[in-house]
Amino acid sequence: MRKNLPVTGKELVLEGDDLLVSRTDLRGVIVYTNPEFVQVSGYSEAELVGQPHNIVRHPDMPPEAFADLWRTLKASRPWVGMVKNRRKNGDHYWVLAQVTPYHESGAHVGYMSVR
Repeated sequence: MRKNLPVTGKELVLEGDDLLVSRTDLRGVIVYTNPEFVQVSGYSEAELVGQPHNIVRHPDMPPEAFADLWRTLKASRPWVGMVKNRRKNGDHYWVLAQVTPYHESGAHVGYMSVR
């Protein structure tokens, strides 16, 4: 499991209307991020696109949560759960993540996450 360090213990509290969106390929590599995701993560779009989505994984998150996420997605079902993410500077933020299989022209090409 990726161990993103350092962590600061400082929380960024998101506003109720913040909408963070990302898409990945079938392996979990980021192919799209919306501007809000870029801003909250603290990374630039160029630093995010092409990287595994776990670039924002906080080390406090139990590996079992992501095992459940991938098990659910591989069964072609959407997954919903609370996730603690790490910002580039080591701060963190909490999201209610909704991840679903993403299709283009009828083909399953990846996953979309809305937080």
